[in-house]
Amino acid sequence: MSRKTVNYMFAGAVMFLGACTPKSGSFEGSKVDSASGGSSGNQVIEGAVIGTTIDNRGAEQVLCEEGPRVLGNAKKADFSGEFKLICEGNATSQAFKRAVTNAYTGTGTPQVEVLKIETGENFVTELSLIFAIKAPLENPSLFADLKPHDIFAAGIKEGSSELYIKVESRQSFPGRASVEQIVLNYDLKLANGASIHDIRRTEFNTYLLVENNRDIAVSSEHLLDADTNEYYHKAQGLTIGIKGDAGQSYMVFVTNLVIKNRIEPERMKVTMTNLNIAVAKMLEQYLISKSGK
Repeated sequence: MSRKTVNYMFAGAVMFLGACTPKSGSFEGSKVDSASGGSSGNQVIEGAVIGTTIDNRGAEQVLCEEGPRVLGNAKKADFSGEFKLICEGNATSQAFKRAVTNAYTGTGTPQVEVLKIETGENFVTELSLIFAIKAPLENPSLFADLKPHDIFAAGIKEGSSELYIKVESRQSFPGRASVEQIVLNYDLKLANGASIHDIRRTEFNTYLLVENNRDIAVSSEHLLDADTNEYYHKAQGLTIGIKGDAGQSYMVFVTNLVIKNRIEPERMKVTMTNLNIAVAKMLEQYLISKSGK
């Protein structure tokens, strides 16, 4: 299994990705690209052309069938909850389709959708979000060499929220089918104007879902100190990279948090939404600058 497939995620609201390749079939509720008579293998989600096909399966089927299997075999963490947000059986969910259709392309405001916000006893809040960008990459695996996660050490700032993410370590081919492993340190300093102390340490891994196929990949991120972290019961995410059309790739970011002791869950919702918006802008600008397009 080769490298060129890495991503980076922001567990409080972001992740970045890797790559693989698809073959026939289309997304549920969509159509095969009729402009080419269907022969190109491209798939259309409400006007967003994505992927080719892999071993006679469409990209959505590969994602929803192979994703849970590959990440389950890695035994890093349980990502079944995150896959339930983007998959319904062997087809992608409407939330995933909306994210791809509304992928940020560098103009306007990135669209971040809150999939769930629910507060239970002792102010424990579960918060899930999704967004996507469309970037000038021939395939998602090219993302790895650009090391875009490094740009966040200087700070992610949007709407009176401020987060710093620093890379602690990188390791190529760490085992368990992971192409690369990155350890990240998060420090959330401002939450929609409120000064807070909110830190966590996570591990980010990238996987090819079908070996040697670079048109689709999944990256995962999980909390390393879940048993002792003061602020989160859970901070996990998935980043899905899918080849698009005409030298473009889609990156879909899914974040799933279970936050402890936050008496203002709405503040965390606004904070994480804003920080995701900032990440989409920063990442899109960075990739465009690197591509020269």
